[in-house]
Amino acid sequence: MIDRSKYREYKLEQTRITGNVDIEFEFFGDSDEAVEVIEDEFISNVKLSGDFHDNLMNGEVEVAVQSVDLEPSLIPNYQTLEIMLVERGLTYNDIRVKTNIDDFIYDELNLIDDRSTEYSNDIRFESGYKPAFPFVRDPGDYLDGNDYDEQVYQKQTYLEKLRARFEGNMIILNTNGELEVESLRMMIYGEWRAVAFATRENGRPFPESTTLEYYNHILGLELDYNAAGDWYDDDSVLNVMIDEGVITNLKDDGRSSPVWNDFEHYEYDEGGRRGIDNTDYVQVSRYQRYINATNNEVFNLEYMQPYEPEGSELYYNEYGGWQEIS
Repeated sequence: MIDRSKYREYKLEQTRITGNVDIEFEFFGDSDEAVEVIEDEFISNVKLSGDFHDNLMNGEVEVAVQSVDLEPSLIPNYQTLEIMLVERGLTYNDIRVKTNIDDFIYDELNLIDDRSTEYSNDIRFESGYKPAFPFVRDPGDYLDGNDYDEQVYQKQTYLEKLRARFEGNMIILNTNGELEVESLRMMIYGEWRAVAFATRENGRPFPESTTLEYYNHILGLELDYNAAGDWYDDDSVLNVMIDEGVITNLKDDGRSSPVWNDFEHYEYDEGGRRGIDNTDYVQVSRYQRYINATNNEVFNLEYMQPYEPEGSELYYNEYGGWQEIS
């Protein structure tokens, strides 16, 4: 339970019926027609301060919109507000406070249609919203019933630190027997995926060496290995990567192993499937599509960085996930 004693109570009940006004504006006409510029005003009941999302969700702030073609109407939520601001090239800085010349009462206004289904994280970024004390993340992402998940106040969790380190990188448990192949994993979207497959002939594990070679070239490691040798040779790409520390050797048994047991696993023979029938391992084409999708920088999204630390799972929602690359 979150200790709320040093902060105000959050009351997040909805008290209005939405969808009373359908508001649509035409901003651009045909190229050979004159464009009519409509100036819209966004007017808040109080001066904006603190965290805007928190204030709008708990009803401390209300924002109306009016124009020459529209009577003052209430905006139902921050998502709709930010969509409307960004459509007009505006930000929160363009919202003014209601004055005595504004002849309307907020409680008597009709609500415009809710457009939250159109909302996206890049719209949030373009609106100029930033989390404010006591939040270090967007409380809109951490609403849990009538309260907030504790993570909204945390800078970076230990799991996020691990994802930031290992996303797109590889580990093995140890080099005993064939474990350097059986346990060879790469973290893809926060999950440990095998970089090996079961051979069709006898089901023995075999490393996906071409993926390792592409990893070497894409990261510019310039490792000295024998690409034509067998995987178990000392100078194979697998063993050179282990020796050079490119692949992290956990030197553990996997029973209660930090890092290894912190995330979900997909085996080299997942579901008893062999060869390319196993669609859950990091085959070279899947690794290439992963690189194309992420530029090998999953957490380097400018429009997410003000709201989430490196390693946050919410970054993964911005990509198509494993299904898109498998």
